Amino acid sequence: MLSEELKKTIQATYSLLLQRKQLQTRPGQKRMIAEIARTLAAVEMDAEGRRSSEQPGVCVVEAGTGTGKTLAYLVAALPVAKALDKKLIIATATVALQEQVMLKDIPDLLRNSEVQFTYALAKGRGRYLCLAKLDNALRSNSSSDAMRDLFKIEMIDPANVDRALYEKMLESLSQGDWEGDRDDWIEVIEEDRWRTVAVEAGQCIGNRCSYFSTCCYFKSRENLEKVDCIVANHDLVLSDLALGGGVILPDPQEAIYIFDEAHQLPGKSIAHFSHFVRLHGTGKWLEQLTGIATRLAQEIKQKGALATMLVQTADLALTLRGSLQETYLVLQQFADKAESASSRGEITQYVFVRGVVEASLCDILHKLYFEFHELWGKLVKIADGVKQCMEDEHGELDRQQAETWFPLFGSAQMRTEGAAGCCRSFSQPDAKGATPYARWLTFSEIGGELEITLSTSPVMAAASLQDYLWSECYAAVLTSATLTALGTFDFLAQRCGLPESTVYHRIASPFTYKEAATLRIPKSGFDPSDNMAHTQAIINLLPELLCEQSGALVLFSSRRQLQDVLAGVPPAFRQLVLSQDDFSKQELMRIHRQTVDRKQASIIFGLASMAEGIDLPGNYCTHVVIAKIPFPVPNDPVDSTLGEWVKAQGRNPFQEISIPEAALRLIQASGRLLRQESDTGTITILDERLITRSYGRAILDSLPPYQRVIF
Repeated sequence: MLSEELKKTIQATYSLLLQRKQLQTRPGQKRMIAEIARTLAAVEMDAEGRRSSEQPGVCVVEAGTGTGKTLAYLVAALPVAKALDKKLIIATATVALQEQVMLKDIPDLLRNSEVQFTYALAKGRGRYLCLAKLDNALRSNSSSDAMRDLFKIEMIDPANVDRALYEKMLESLSQGDWEGDRDDWIEVIEEDRWRTVAVEAGQCIGNRCSYFSTCCYFKSRENLEKVDCIVANHDLVLSDLALGGGVILPDPQEAIYIFDEAHQLPGKSIAHFSHFVRLHGTGKWLEQLTGIATRLAQEIKQKGALATMLVQTADLALTLRGSLQETYLVLQQFADKAESASSRGEITQYVFVRGVVEASLCDILHKLYFEFHELWGKLVKIADGVKQCMEDEHGELDRQQAETWFPLFGSAQMRTEGAAGCCRSFSQPDAKGATPYARWLTFSEIGGELEITLSTSPVMAAASLQDYLWSECYAAVLTSATLTALGTFDFLAQRCGLPESTVYHRIASPFTYKEAATLRIPKSGFDPSDNMAHTQAIINLLPELLCEQSGALVLFSSRRQLQDVLAGVPPAFRQLVLSQDDFSKQELMRIHRQTVDRKQASIIFGLASMAEGIDLPGNYCTHVVIAKIPFPVPNDPVDSTLGEWVKAQGRNPFQEISIPEAALRLIQASGRLLRQESDTGTITILDERLITRSYGRAILDSLPPYQRVIF
């Protein structure tokens, strides 16, 4: 129950915020604040402040563009979280929104209200500098030399050692000008240069490290324990939950989660709980591991348990490599049945129907699982033994040797665990009646040799989110400008496995869509079922359609069509185009804005990743062109497996999955046009099926009420 005192605090905070910023009350924003606060405060607690109700308090809010949803959930959730002594964890799906929350919205609230709270940004290990690796990169030591001389391998690739850069980093750290966060470094760092000195989970020895007291990553972790509000991303939250919760971030039972851009949560969850293993590459790695373990066992002068385990590891790796080669030969037979999985056909895949793998292959992969699991167990014991040597001066390795060698076995442990998980998932039949896992083989050429990759993935996030999130967290808010599909929350609820007690709210955008934007759709001549004719029709129309635009965005569902259209348009028009294939997203946006600022035309050609999470207000985008209805890719293993499963139950996967998914994507894509209340422009969808097919009209009716023109 929301107490009167808490109500007054929230109301006073909102009123003062509006007053100081000289803003008018937004009815939608006000309603969003009330609904979130009411849901969070309604969770039942026991005497120790833990959730006593069977289900968490979950509030889903679709807040149209312009609602001011970030400030709404901050104003609502922060006072409630502080009153309940809970941590508020805000998770975004994109870096752009994360930066907006950290650099604009939170400071704005603190500056323009009386609410007091502390906050911090949470990042994964890989964003922080490892002092031990920096030290190894800057100086040669006997252990590193021994490794190079004995095994002809380098813990650090000399090609990636930029001594001038690393010395500059060390100087900045020493002077207190930098705290080891990659994102705060004064220049852009190439990925290979950064990875050489970045913290990695499998290579980190925690409090046994000589640099632990000054570790950049663990200092940031300490800060998270002290603040009221943590800004993270979906991936980091999911990583923490998969580890049991409370490992990277606060205990879920003591946390209130805000998932902004929540339409991406199901997809992020599916990707997070997927597995893959490359057979040929893993076989080469096992060969190397066999040699390393054998030689290191020979080098240990004081023979003991560690030396014995190294010999055993070498034997296990050798046996496993033989098993992998046998499995490779069996799976190679599926290459003839594989279908193209890329635009040029250089990558093919074989997808097991409904994720069902034949019994004989299950047996082979189950044997592989046990062998990987046994090797993993041995590597865990070796890693523990190496750690012990760091504390025991009479151990089989001296401390310097142990610190140098641990990253090798830590990484091997993680790699083996991942491979074991993939083989287990591949060989273990799905529970009767349960949503299946997608299982498939990918065939590609790497270094002149055929690589076979085994992949498994859940086809829906529901079970994972139920197990790891909804059953554990105190409460959660899911919000985005687009959460409904075809006018309901059913699609989201099914994909996320949301609790029955979840409350749902739709808050309309304050934008006047009919006056601000025109939606144009062709009545004929643009049927994507004839791909060549559709592409040629786009080529013919675009120069005329965008001839007078200052800033425009053209979105394609396939890279092949983007490339074909770009190659087919006249050279003069092509000069105006910035293709996503040619620039990073950040660089593309920078060039586009600069060009428009010079009063010149600039047209972005982009794929699905450009259909959301980019902000081009005003003249930066006055026309959005969408090539066709963005249905899910037909040969995607996850979508096709889910579709087969739905069909086997006597239901219609096109109606249940493809149409709602396409509607969601189309709303997101069209939403690139109006970013602020003063924006105006045109949306053109070059797909006549919106007019000619019954499902097209259903999708069309789910879009905002733009003024419609059929041409």
